[in-house]
Amino acid sequence: MKIKKITALLLTAAMMFTLTACGAGSDAPSDASADVEDAAADGAETSAGTEESAAAKADADYTGITDVKIALIGETSGGNFWGNIEQGFADATAARGWESVYWAPADAETGDAGVLDLAETALIQGYNVIAANMVDISIFEDFLNRAEEAGVLVLDFNNNPGEEYVVAQVGIDSYESGKQQGEKIAQFAEEKGLEEINYVSMSIASSNVAQQTVKSGVLDSLAENYSGAVNELGEGESESNAATAQDAIGALFIAHPETNVIICCDMYSAVGAASYIEENGLQGQVIACGLSLDEDALRRVKSGALSATSSVDTVYMGGEQLCGVVEQIINGEEFEYKNFPPKIWVMPEEVDAYAAEHGININ
Repeated sequence: MKIKKITALLLTAAMMFTLTACGAGSDAPSDASADVEDAAADGAETSAGTEESAAAKADADYTGITDVKIALIGETSGGNFWGNIEQGFADATAARGWESVYWAPADAETGDAGVLDLAETALIQGYNVIAANMVDISIFEDFLNRAEEAGVLVLDFNNNPGEEYVVAQVGIDSYESGKQQGEKIAQFAEEKGLEEINYVSMSIASSNVAQQTVKSGVLDSLAENYSGAVNELGEGESESNAATAQDAIGALFIAHPETNVIICCDMYSAVGAASYIEENGLQGQVIACGLSLDEDALRRVKSGALSATSSVDTVYMGGEQLCGVVEQIINGEEFEYKNFPPKIWVMPEEVDAYAAEHGININ
């Protein structure tokens, strides 16, 4: 990682030298050429500044952290996704003898503001490792600067802000997750012979940046993998509640009965979509993918209410994966900036085998 950054800086310096040399070769460069040189120099300086910032993050030394006191700040508490993350985190930190807390905003609708408040609290209380669900990273810049000055290791959990902001990230790549969902939707649509996709999308909130990134990944994947037209009909919000999601989907279907795809960007929306499809006898007519691997999702896939379902090993992600990355960093070992858990898909024909292998009773 360090070699790449040094190389980038050398290339930037070489570019600046070349531009200067070209200008020096002319006795009287025109205003236009001067403007080009100034713009190129400004761009090079910006690029160099970004590279230096990223290099500084990568080169920061956290080997002084011996007695780990770690806070994991999630988007919410409980549920199949964040509840498993919390359990994995508690088990992995206890096994290492680390002092740890899992916090989440009391109201998920507060988003980054709520996460920032808790991150600030963790910093004040002396936690030397903070992993936080930071979506709009610009909101956290002052916190990140103060944490760095204090020698506190900060990782982004379940988002990817970029190497110029944090040393490493652990969790799902929202865009890649969306791309995979888009591939499956395109596959199902082609198999059904749909001439066009008429979709509605669902997320916790339309302002949720991570979930809009999921949607973007879905749409990019549909553009690459589906041969027909793709038409957006509407967008709804689950507000972190499956019943609310189902009601929102119902309202969208009343307005757009031609809907044949529901893009689900959060698990509450996926549950709400499955319930709506099932209760209205739309199995096989509407494509929707689940976002969990629990008993309910597997049963819905088997019944045809969901076309397929997927998730990651969230216990591993919040536990051994997160703690393993922290150990690599504080031990001065080589580590990766990106740490994505593998995504697991279960198709209809795979439900029984997956349930049996994992001791899940779906009968």
